[in-house]
Amino acid sequence: MTEKDQALEQNWLGSTESGEDLPDQDIPEQAMNPTVAKQLIQHFRLNEAKADQNLTTFCTTQMEPEADELMKEAMNTNAIDKTEYPKTAAMCDRCVAMIGHMWGIPEDEKFPKDYIGTSTVGSSEGCMLGGLGMLFTWKHRAKAAGININDLDHHRPNLIIGSGYQVVWQKFCTYWNVEMRQVPLKKGSDELNLNIDEAMKLVDENTIGIVAIFGITYTGAIDDVQALDQRVSEYNQSHPDLPLRIHVDSAYNGFFAPWVSGFKPWDFRLKNVASINVSGHKYGMVYPGIGWIVWRKNNYDYLPKELRFSVQYLG
Repeated sequence: MTEKDQALEQNWLGSTESGEDLPDQDIPEQAMNPTVAKQLIQHFRLNEAKADQNLTTFCTTQMEPEADELMKEAMNTNAIDKTEYPKTAAMCDRCVAMIGHMWGIPEDEKFPKDYIGTSTVGSSEGCMLGGLGMLFTWKHRAKAAGININDLDHHRPNLIIGSGYQVVWQKFCTYWNVEMRQVPLKKGSDELNLNIDEAMKLVDENTIGIVAIFGITYTGAIDDVQALDQRVSEYNQSHPDLPLRIHVDSAYNGFFAPWVSGFKPWDFRLKNVASINVSGHKYGMVYPGIGWIVWRKNNYDYLPKELRFSVQYLG
């Protein structure tokens, strides 16, 4: 650091450089002193950078200083390149394994031989991947059953979900041309959650799956996944060619319920639960930006070939 940089670090507010503006529309023609850039950004964010006062973004934005140091050390790692950074990938795999077993995957099953999952950019990407898994596996089952999946006038895929959904499900249905069949939350009930009777009335041969929300943002309630699983089992007995599956959106509750008594089975202990997503940052002392999804089986019937990619140019 030059003497000028050191002076600016200590006396920036009294300097000529403090009168500079942050770029707005165009890239500046001249470079900016890095100390000036740092100070300008800090002051621009001054009123929103108070981690201990953050109560509105579904997360706590403060962690231990040791976590800060580890994240700084990893900033130059392109973690998506798992060939170049195998130990980073191995840590991710270990997390998936722990989460899978936490959600009821049998202890004798191992990741990734028996089941599969991945980290995601928040729970929203986890929801998107869970929806895609249901959509593409439905396409395979529908084609095998003789359904023309290209005839969208008669066979447009649909997804059933309670009306207390998070907006990512609306995005999923919009992006992938899936009809969203919303189920009004129960009326006159102590719990404002999924009305299972009404949900099952909406099921037909074009239904890719039902989303159970295990922690509804608006009401704080949870869908009764166990009761839903029972009804889905009854449906599947009479529809063996097009079995129905459940995705559990446990963004809010997936890291909470396993450690608290009183919750009925809601996870992979139920045979029709195909996949579960969770947010990594809604539970305190964790920065935002990570989520997870796990599928109950590592085969193409749960995570189809179209959603698996292998590239040769990385590493």
